Amino acid sequence: MHHSNHSSHPAVRVTVPGTSANIGPGFDAFGLAFNLYNVFTFKEKDDGKLTIRGVPRKYQGTNNLVYRAMQRVFKRVHYYPKGLYIHTETNVPVSRGLGSSATCIVGGLVGANALCHSPLSQNELFDIAVAMEGHPDNIAPAMFGGLVCSIGAGRHFQYIKKEVADCFAFHLIVPNFELSTKASRAALPDEISRQDGVFNVAHATMTYLALSDGRPDILKNSMKDKLHEPYRKPLIRSFDKVKKTALDFGALGVSISGAGPTILAITRQNNLSPFSEKMQNFLAEAEPQWRYFDLKPENEGTKIEFNVKIN
Repeated sequence: MHHSNHSSHPAVRVTVPGTSANIGPGFDAFGLAFNLYNVFTFKEKDDGKLTIRGVPRKYQGTNNLVYRAMQRVFKRVHYYPKGLYIHTETNVPVSRGLGSSATCIVGGLVGANALCHSPLSQNELFDIAVAMEGHPDNIAPAMFGGLVCSIGAGRHFQYIKKEVADCFAFHLIVPNFELSTKASRAALPDEISRQDGVFNVAHATMTYLALSDGRPDILKNSMKDKLHEPYRKPLIRSFDKVKKTALDFGALGVSISGAGPTILAITRQNNLSPFSEKMQNFLAEAEPQWRYFDLKPENEGTKIEFNVKIN
């Protein structure tokens, strides 16, 4: 691989949306991208050094997830940059069930692929990303945008993406504590009853269709889950109170975002402002340290800008 002088290395900027997995009954299958982004800037350097900025010191080395993702691409295509500059602008809350690790994996893979002139297809990058993350539920919407359901056949993953109907509004309630995916997974039972399985198949299917077809009347009944929420909610302080309050204020459905602890509420678009105001007033009293976002679905997925100027 040739390496020319520093000035001829243009920077690449990759913008990746945060995501919410599961949406209630679509456990480990559904994911939805939101207009909340992590932004990664990459540049090759000739000084042989790895420089990572925008993250705490302990993530500025080779253990950085963005860097590890980049290495997967470089090794696969035999491209070896002398040095790398990685800058991260983080807006997606970390370890809160909003796909922050998926944004790092997707950002690193897409950025590295762009630096070596895009030899890998989007589907190849998708498969590498899922292999790194372990499941596609956050990876797919982070990469492709929209409301995505994924299945795996061996090492290859397939997905269907829909845009959410514009009659819905989305609200995220983000607690002031982290919940690791590992701890959240450990709370799940090894087996469930057939009855619960059947319940979730029907409710998940109806939730997906209600969101894409614009059926608030159905979403009101479909966002119930028996596979993970009953087991995970004890890990989330105030969950039952927040859920009941949100439903009282007109939410169509309330679920744990991904592995938690973030709580996702979906309302009718025309109830966005009243719901938002009431919910924020309630949280100011009940959990003043928690954060609140009104968000829109992000339908574009990951965006790449080339020849970016960095100061």
